[in-house]
Amino acid sequence: MDYTYKVLESDLDLLAAALSEVPVAVAVKEYEDDILEDGGRIREYTPNSVRIRGLSYSRELYEFRAYPILMRE
Repeated sequence: MDYTYKVLESDLDLLAAALSEVPVAVAVKEYEDDILEDGGRIREYTPNSVRIRGLSYSRELYEFRAYPILMRE
């Protein structure tokens, strides 16, 4: 099944996702289908990184994708 997602790029995007606790997938920017983390909540973010499930991911190297509420379970 295909889902539409929103790429979280700005601090405001990340803040909104963190506050609403939407599932966020982490993908390698260079490889569109290479998902590293699927459906974690953002726990913290800085100008350089985003923390999901205890792991920090570089904002420069990774893409953060928010999925619709329908995927929550």
